[in-house]
Amino acid sequence: NRKVEYIKKTTQILKTEHNGDPPCDMPSLLRLPGVGPKMAHLFIQVGWGRTDGIGVDVHVHRISGRLGWTDPKKCQTPEQSRVALEAWLPFEYWRPINALFVGFG
Repeated sequence: NRKVEYIKKTTQILKTEHNGDPPCDMPSLLRLPGVGPKMAHLFIQVGWGRTDGIGVDVHVHRISGRLGWTDPKKCQTPEQSRVALEAWLPFEYWRPINALFVGFG
């Protein structure tokens, strides 16, 4: 597990490149070690109170396919599922969907 390594590198990057504050945009967050699209979207939602996309983890990915909300043949990764969900799911549900689906993991 590389989480400790990522945390140490991230804290140094935040200190030197962002004046100690976490960035508030996807490209900057995605440049941090260990941060992927799901975590970046969730961080923006919680940390900055903004919803720029759906935080899709393996739970949202699998459950949305089982419900027929996404096509499992076309959406083989969580990121593909995110794009498919954002294309039709009303914006008002983008923020709560991760927390709702994780409970059904």
